[in-house]
Amino acid sequence: MHTIGVLKEGERRRLVALAPAGVARLGVQVKVIVQKGAGRAAGFTDEAYLKAGAELVDGRADVMQRADIILGHDSHYRGEELDGPKTFIGFFNVLNDRAVVDTYARDGITLYSLDMIPRTTLAQAMDVLSSVASISGYQAVLLAAERSLATVPMITSAGGTLRPAKFLIMGAGVAGLQAIATAKRLGAIVRAYDVRAASRTEVESLGATFVEVSAAVDTRSAGGYAVEQSAEQLERIREVIHREAAQADVVVTTAKIPGKRAPLLITEDMVLAMKPGAVIVDLAASTGGNCALTEPDATVMRNEVTILGPTAIECSCAHSTSFLLSNNYTTFIEHLLKNIAEKPNDEILRGTRVVENGVVVNARFLGN
Repeated sequence: MHTIGVLKEGERRRLVALAPAGVARLGVQVKVIVQKGAGRAAGFTDEAYLKAGAELVDGRADVMQRADIILGHDSHYRGEELDGPKTFIGFFNVLNDRAVVDTYARDGITLYSLDMIPRTTLAQAMDVLSSVASISGYQAVLLAAERSLATVPMITSAGGTLRPAKFLIMGAGVAGLQAIATAKRLGAIVRAYDVRAASRTEVESLGATFVEVSAAVDTRSAGGYAVEQSAEQLERIREVIHREAAQADVVVTTAKIPGKRAPLLITEDMVLAMKPGAVIVDLAASTGGNCALTEPDATVMRNEVTILGPTAIECSCAHSTSFLLSNNYTTFIEHLLKNIAEKPNDEILRGTRVVENGVVVNARFLGN
């Protein structure tokens, strides 16, 4: 029987990879040990894990030594000697933090990084990127609404009528679509841009206006991800965005490219042309930022425009995020246990396996 170990994340992260419901769902097919306090910051008590059937252990070292499958959303292994073969499963962001893989390239270690989940129907329930992006898009709008000098919905009162705030959402992937939906629910006027012209239907179905830039690079073969644009196309995009941003009360940027620096969409000149009191929330801050003035995890003020660069915004509602992630992890573990012996190279396991017995084997990682 496999023993699955759940590690406590760093204080800033606040998430947990496996919630008590995930422990109960895995049931008797595995043994689960949980580091004491692993779920507390996300709202899950030690008592809840015990009730779900887990065993509590005192510290990180106990989990590392006793478990053969180790869950941690971030990287926790520091290169120490381990007792027997170990399989690590987490969100290791290997395309953007390639150095982390070197730590795991040791005999007996196998590494699955769930940010590498293929965008297929079968893998959809394991897609941690989509779970994190959904919460990020939602939280970005709430953060912007809190920092904005204007109310989001139209308000009519004895003092007159306040018009709805104008939101510009950059990128119509999972985070962008959730941001659109949230802003619309709050009563904003929403315009949205994405390099993928096919996003128009999704944007308009949520009640937003699609901002189109002609001659975008075709992305239909990119597996659902955005791709790099040419210098000429980026310049055309920036011209349109300059005009749109100047009219917006809030801009939320979500444009990321796996393994690449985030595309620069909002220049300093664009910021200087925005309204005093406008807010930019840059969800690409961890990979360089979509705005030229973004600083990771900092608030920048320029010409009375507020620029926010949160890199772990999903942790601000850690309970909900952990609930979603736990379902992703649990589904992946069930798939792993079912297929590892007979179909170890199925699309999902092959796509997420970065290191196998100390050897880097992932074709996407090696070719990036």
